[in-house]
Amino acid sequence: MPTPAETYLHCDILEELPAQNRENWLKELTLLADMLPQGADVLQVGCMDGTRLLRLLALRPDLRATGLDIEADLLETAKVKCPQAAYVLGDITDPPALPHFRSCICLNNTLGYITKETAAIEHMRSLAETVSISVYGDRFTDALAREYFSVLRLSIQEIEGNIIRFNDFTSMKRYTRKEVEQWHGKIQETPLGYFCTLTS
Repeated sequence: MPTPAETYLHCDILEELPAQNRENWLKELTLLADMLPQGADVLQVGCMDGTRLLRLLALRPDLRATGLDIEADLLETAKVKCPQAAYVLGDITDPPALPHFRSCICLNNTLGYITKETAAIEHMRSLAETVSISVYGDRFTDALAREYFSVLRLSIQEIEGNIIRFNDFTSMKRYTRKEVEQWHGKIQETPLGYFCTLTS
């Protein structure tokens, strides 16, 4: 059974990803680079090994970035890969003491893996002036899901509606536009779903 760290690392190896996932990854990066305020303090929820922060800071070196993740092994890798960011070990559904940020970002359907979704959103909103959440929608089809999760070394047990369950890991949710609208933010469509920006 793959560890979470082994699985998550493949999410950011662009040359391994299906074309639609790669396009979505790059779209998220472009949206953030264009929208984040100059010199902003940014918290990334689910920063994994720091790859996305590294790419974001290459485009926006003015930003002051902090990564939050629940996997200590991933954070150790992140500290080496992207040392210009700070890192905190913790769970967004019950976060450690953190300062207030200008922006909080939660990318690549990270929210879809968090069972306590409402608590995660509430804590993100309490930690930052603006929160940007990118999730997968119906363009992340069953066929694409099978291809994508094969790259991540995950075996799908079943797909029931918008819930994808795995044999050797956990489950993931994809979102309808109606669900995203309930967060009361500004919604932009991405190649695979929705990029929603919430203001506190």
